[in-house]
Amino acid sequence: MRRYFKKYNSGFSLVELLVSLSIMVVILTVVVSSQSVYTDTASISNLADEISITLSQSQAYGIAVRELTPGSSDFSVSYGLTFSLLSGGSNSAYLFFADRNANNIYDGDWTCPTGGSSECLEKVSITHGNYIDSICIIREGEADVCNTSKRLDVNFVRPDTDARIVFFNDGGQTFTVPNMTGARIILKTPRDNSRSVLVYTNGQISVEGP
Repeated sequence: MRRYFKKYNSGFSLVELLVSLSIMVVILTVVVSSQSVYTDTASISNLADEISITLSQSQAYGIAVRELTPGSSDFSVSYGLTFSLLSGGSNSAYLFFADRNANNIYDGDWTCPTGGSSECLEKVSITHGNYIDSICIIREGEADVCNTSKRLDVNFVRPDTDARIVFFNDGGQTFTVPNMTGARIILKTPRDNSRSVLVYTNGQISVEGP
């Protein structure tokens, strides 16, 4: 008598399926987390580079004696950036301005009206949730002083490469610090990664990591 046996296809048991899914979840979590860290680091690096490049551009405009607007025949102005953590400013934007009256500061509204007699040339928004955390005063032979200044204006006056650096206190008034050699703009991400843009009175501009 012949006996017939049914053939069964082997497959995943429930336990094996759960283990496989768990491994996949762990791998995906690591990949997503690594991608988030990379994106976060790249965005803050790009922001710091962007600010340093714009500062260098302002410096180049001052040296090259750039015309304010095409056809205006106005070559007398200097150019710079302003950063403000005051109530009227913003930690998620900065302004590119032309110093029309040669007082080394931005005289205008933070809404950045352009055209006419306005000094504001462009308002640059900071994206990806990044922000300006603090403004520090760099002193020769001493520690940086942070959180004393709530606004920083930097501009470059032709034909010098030196930077004109002006700090403002909580009340919006300018003040001076002995042995001041530059300014540090500390930038942060939502994940608390940071970069700093440094500009010195001698015109040197650089970017530092954490």
